[in-house]
Amino acid sequence: MTDTVTTETRARHSLRRNTLSIAGSVAMCMAFMGPATSVAFNTAPAAAGAGFALPLAILLALVACLLVANTIAAFARKIPTAGFAYTFNTHGFGPSGGFLSGWLLLLSYGMIAPMLLAAIGFFSSQFLAVQFHLHIAWQVMALVFGLIVWGINAAGISDSAKAAMVFLVLEVGVMLGLTLTILGKGGDHGLSFAPFDVAHSLKGTAGLGTGMLWGILMFIGFESVATLGEEAKQAKRTIPLALFSAVIVIGLFYVLTAYGAAIGYGSAHAGTLAGDPSPWTTLAHRYWGIAWALMLTVIASQFANFISGSNSFVRVLFSMGREGILPRALGRTSRRGIPHIALGAYMLFSFAVTFLLGLKFGPLGVYGFAGTILGLGMIVIYILISLAVIRFYRREHRSEFRWIRLGVLPALTAILMLLPVWGQIHPAPAWPNNLVPYIIAAWMVIGAGYLVFLRTRRPALVSAMGRVFETDTDPDEKVAGS
Repeated sequence: MTDTVTTETRARHSLRRNTLSIAGSVAMCMAFMGPATSVAFNTAPAAAGAGFALPLAILLALVACLLVANTIAAFARKIPTAGFAYTFNTHGFGPSGGFLSGWLLLLSYGMIAPMLLAAIGFFSSQFLAVQFHLHIAWQVMALVFGLIVWGINAAGISDSAKAAMVFLVLEVGVMLGLTLTILGKGGDHGLSFAPFDVAHSLKGTAGLGTGMLWGILMFIGFESVATLGEEAKQAKRTIPLALFSAVIVIGLFYVLTAYGAAIGYGSAHAGTLAGDPSPWTTLAHRYWGIAWALMLTVIASQFANFISGSNSFVRVLFSMGREGILPRALGRTSRRGIPHIALGAYMLFSFAVTFLLGLKFGPLGVYGFAGTILGLGMIVIYILISLAVIRFYRREHRSEFRWIRLGVLPALTAILMLLPVWGQIHPAPAWPNNLVPYIIAAWMVIGAGYLVFLRTRRPALVSAMGRVFETDTDPDEKVAGS
């Protein structure tokens, strides 16, 4: 009888295993990065510092993110889990460190859907107004797209991956087409390797650092594949392979498009590139004669990003609900192994946050505010994971510890990630984005208080954080049976 109860309990709290292939995992990972959206929005601020040396800055960002991928892959080879940083850092730092990492992840990933709901609502509304003179409020478009994504994600991770892959191919294909058109026409003054020379940075090494900062922000989301560890086929092999494949492929895409942007403007117009708030719109007009295709591509990118990003957060929410850190209902799954309660709760939360903040800041204000929280929070998490993996292997897998791969490289990663942290807080961004560091700090203080409460009232749960499904029962069942 006990075994039957345990099996049923695990089934109610288990994701559907072995449903996601390597291709599906890579597609979800790439889609979360939102390649076309990242290129469209991040080229301008990156070029403001790096200027004509923009491709070099993005190449350096690619190297930094490969180092982060090395760290996450080292964890994923040992702990395939939906909990990502929460579970990883529990093993690296202990329950307190894991909980606080998960708490920060809740805030950071929690901003994904509000950010993208606002963006896709705004851009789709603008597209209809410009192309068809059809005026529909951005809130209505956000609601429509949100309900569609909710339905796709409720169908299961495999269907989500297929949808994400379709839109991913579309967005990458269009951006590559424009880039190759620019290069095929020789750009402004012909092709050269000059954009990879640091001497062409508008602000020298500091400008290169600014470009690298925005380049790293383009990659945020690649780590999300680690949240699929319980659903991927042969997860201990699939997740590391998907991580490196996504970073390398999309990273080269970013470098190529940055090169296309630099060549498209030319070295003589590097200042124009740096000062253009929408450089890719300018390039589309100049080399294609149209811009509507680019706008449609950005919408497709946001849609794929929305599907993948919301799936990742729902699995973190599910993981923490399953362990009792959040309400237990969030940790339940349907008969098909879908975390339907966590999905529904997150979508309703996202609609509320998007529309309420939208009243005050407008859709683009919501996008920037939520995106800043996501960016800064995730970079801090990258640093924490990089430090945790060193301790994890030194303590739990000492025989497999390698000083270069699992010591020096993660430490170097943590140091490199201090650059984008500094870039996010100095100089202080405009209001309300300047509030983000304080919001994160306040959130962590609340989390620390909640942790003290859990330690006092539910010590068994705290001691089992990140490890519930390594045993036969969850911590509440242990307490009930003791």
